[in-house]
Amino acid sequence: MKRYALLCAVSGMGWAVIAYFIAGRLGGAALWGGLVTAPLVGVIAGWVYRPVHRWRWPGRLAMSLLTLYLSALLFGLAWGITDALQGLPGGASRSSIGVVYQTIFATLYGVTATGFVVFLWPLAHLNHWLVGHLAGHHAPAGPTE
Repeated sequence: MKRYALLCAVSGMGWAVIAYFIAGRLGGAALWGGLVTAPLVGVIAGWVYRPVHRWRWPGRLAMSLLTLYLSALLFGLAWGITDALQGLPGGASRSSIGVVYQTIFATLYGVTATGFVVFLWPLAHLNHWLVGHLAGHHAPAGPTE
């Protein structure tokens, strides 16, 4: 279990690099909140996906999409909280919860509407397979795969 969690955390760091390249210029300083929490997001996504390693490939493929969006939501949440905590220049007030919701929505919208999901979904599936393979979780063999 420790090995699996460590692999998931390392995977989360890899996804942080991808997120940085996708949103780096647009994210501002608050993006670092999401990047710093990426290993935890990876562990959470891996924990959700862990029982799925033994499912047949259609179930694993569907679950990889779910964990992609779960991870994007958690990443956006951390990014939004960081943005809300930073505040506006000059101390102007704003709705902190609104900032968090806006960042979560922007993250989910960015994954979907920009078409990144077409690239990220197969990458998430491959990522889950690799982490599971390295951790010793194997899918069923044979024609069901």
